[in-house]
Amino acid sequence: MLKLKSKSAKILYSIIASVIIALLWNNAWKITSLLGITSGSLLNKVVRDLIVIIPVLILTALVIKPKEIFSFLGLNKNIIKGLGIALLCVAPLYIIFPCFGGINSDLTFPLLLQKSILPGFKEEFICRAFMFGLLFRYAKTGFSWAVILPALYFGSLHLYQGYDALSALAAFGVTFIGALYFSWMYVEWNFNLWVPIGLHMLMNGAWVIFSMEGTEVAAGGLISNIARVLSILLAIGLTVWYKRRNETRVFSYPVWQF
Repeated sequence: MLKLKSKSAKILYSIIASVIIALLWNNAWKITSLLGITSGSLLNKVVRDLIVIIPVLILTALVIKPKEIFSFLGLNKNIIKGLGIALLCVAPLYIIFPCFGGINSDLTFPLLLQKSILPGFKEEFICRAFMFGLLFRYAKTGFSWAVILPALYFGSLHLYQGYDALSALAAFGVTFIGALYFSWMYVEWNFNLWVPIGLHMLMNGAWVIFSMEGTEVAAGGLISNIARVLSILLAIGLTVWYKRRNETRVFSYPVWQF
């Protein structure tokens, strides 16, 4: 186990570890290709995810005591509470989408697994618990600094969803904001990773389950974005109410301090 004492060393490790994982993430398809696993299959998706998730655990274990890893990553928190909060927050999507669209005729459980459940877990586990977590919880940088690198990477993962430069930037912008939102919810709900995982899965799920204008891309359409904004506002309101009820406040941690 590496016992880095200086803040600079911890920040450097956090950045290097994140870059390593980003490279693995971007090139995992090459390994599944060499293994001869059919592209686009559920098995391919699972293997590619494991190729990234296992090294995340190893790199975390290098600086966090083994018995504290699950706590550090936020996986030991109350899963029922976390998913319940997420379900309440995304309710506007599941109320509005059926009113303006219909059920996706191609909907199957494997599709939901590939497009909603697995990406929701993987992206929050890596971008939030690991990348953001290393900078914010391990290196102790301010929230704004800790969130930038994961948010930029998270946004870049969705550039492919644009059919031209403008739509690609729109997809990047929406998912970049999403990364800020998920990170904020993660911190405010006491590092319960199941909150952003639930939010991510259920938001993705609405895009998969329903068919309407904008659900074919991350940037979304007018109605889907109105529903998304209402969902975020509901989440913010619920979080502020919960904090006040427990006599605490939001942003009770360094934001700009490096």
